[in-house]
Amino acid sequence: MYRIGICDDDFIFCAQIEKYLEEFAREEKVTIDIEVFLSGEDYLKYMEQKRSLDILFLDIELGGIDGISVGQKIRDDLANEVTQIVYVSSKQNYAISLFQIRPMDFLVKPIERAKINRIMQVYRRLFDGKKKFFEFHVGRSNYRVATNRIMYFQCEGKKIRIVTVGNESSEFYEAMKNIEKQLDMSIFCVIHKSYIVNVNYVSEFHIDEVVMTTGIILPISQTMRKKVRQKILEQNVNSR
Repeated sequence: MYRIGICDDDFIFCAQIEKYLEEFAREEKVTIDIEVFLSGEDYLKYMEQKRSLDILFLDIELGGIDGISVGQKIRDDLANEVTQIVYVSSKQNYAISLFQIRPMDFLVKPIERAKINRIMQVYRRLFDGKKKFFEFHVGRSNYRVATNRIMYFQCEGKKIRIVTVGNESSEFYEAMKNIEKQLDMSIFCVIHKSYIVNVNYVSEFHIDEVVMTTGIILPISQTMRKKVRQKILEQNVNSR
């Protein structure tokens, strides 16, 4: 399932994009959950409820808080690099302003259905193979979260805390060794008996600690320092 957001203060435009997405879903036989927001404030309230999207079609010229400010909050304040932002506008002169927000694309109104299809096909090509899930349960309820959204796991006694983008967290009971079995250890790394981190969210590496993209500092145990250093070096080489 794809979670898609449309944030625009033009209700007719939102309805049009929603129609294009529904037609794409029927033709491609995929499930799409669509959320519509008529202001940047509405979308930010949605984010505050610890919900996230795969793609957000975001108008730049919103009334109130504008689309650029919304994008900056997504990337900087919430440290969310997972939600792919597709900016839409009736103007073409925003390229430099959008550069630091790292949008997936920029579309100029009016938007044809073919452009929405292209966005969805590109997203599927780039991200579908990466949308693996980590599953856990709390009581009788089962949950799963895309592994590319997981920043780190923290063990506190018998309890595990999972922290995802936007600093969202959940707690459940499990052994760390069982968590490792579910993870792709080419991108996750055990840095301490109490911590497993996603190296894609490590912004700084030091001999005895790592700094995550949110600014939180996590310790590296002495026995794990050589292994962690090698993992970070390999990740840096592979990302070039």
